[in-house]
Amino acid sequence: MDEIERPVVLPKNAETLDKYGRNYAPDVGGKILATYIIPISPLGMDTGCDVMLENFASRPCAKEEIEEASRMEAKIVDAQTPAGKRRWFRNPRELPYINDGGCQQVSVEYDATTRRVLTVVCNGEA
Repeated sequence: MDEIERPVVLPKNAETLDKYGRNYAPDVGGKILATYIIPISPLGMDTGCDVMLENFASRPCAKEEIEEASRMEAKIVDAQTPAGKRRWFRNPRELPYINDGGCQQVSVEYDATTRRVLTVVCNGEA
């Protein structure tokens, strides 16, 4: 991981490396793929929870809905790689990722054979 991170130059709009949980997996042909993701903080589902109704009105979440949302959020937060930490995964399909998000996620491709960083890009934005 040190060998990969040493030459990596993060994109202009990215945060510093220590703000990201860094995830690595070997790929075919001697490549290593990585996702650097800024971990999300718990939102606290007990405040401001509303359910959208079919008529586009809303109602406050019931206690059970808040508890379920809190459990789901806790699973997501617990599964993250903490900021400043690194993890290996067996293959790229196991790498965590986010959809869109700009520089909340930086994707890295490294060629272990030539010891060169091939790409470092922020995620797209919808």
